[in-house]
Amino acid sequence: MRLFIAADINSRSKDLIENKLNYIKTEMKNDIKWTEKDKWHLTLKFIGESSTQEKENLIKALKNIDFEEKNEYIQFAKFAAFPSTDSARVIYLGLDRGEKELIKLQQRLENELIKYGFEKDERDYIPHLTLGRNKGEAFKIKKELLMPNLFNIYAQIESITLYQSQLKKSGPEYIELFSIK
Repeated sequence: MRLFIAADINSRSKDLIENKLNYIKTEMKNDIKWTEKDKWHLTLKFIGESSTQEKENLIKALKNIDFEEKNEYIQFAKFAAFPSTDSARVIYLGLDRGEKELIKLQQRLENELIKYGFEKDERDYIPHLTLGRNKGEAFKIKKELLMPNLFNIYAQIESITLYQSQLKKSGPEYIELFSIK
């Protein structure tokens, strides 16, 4: 089973993001597969293919995590792309407020997972909410879409969840396996 751990945000903030995103979709005519609103999350750790025993160890590790960020507010304000806005492949929302807190949470999670035999991610963690993936040629995002505060949306961190991701032709399906609320 394909697993990942994510921080989930409140539904009201997702509605506000969706409203802003509708404007952006009209401005971007590229071949982008937009992520469905009910699948929005901030990935803390992608685990990948895992056994039942590894799933159980992930749940044990999550139970040991001090989730002090619960009900904290984060602020989305950066419309951006990986690898860059000049060569967009993944479209995302970055944070202005709460980034340090999510990085600390992710580091605590990594340290706990090491105790259960999971490898530490070598890449720097960049908290973000994936909005879509470019299916065509990489492209440059229009400057007017990169204006500061185009997105100025606060969101509340509601839970940390272990998800199973099932890849289907219609797109990924996320199944909640365990959650800390």
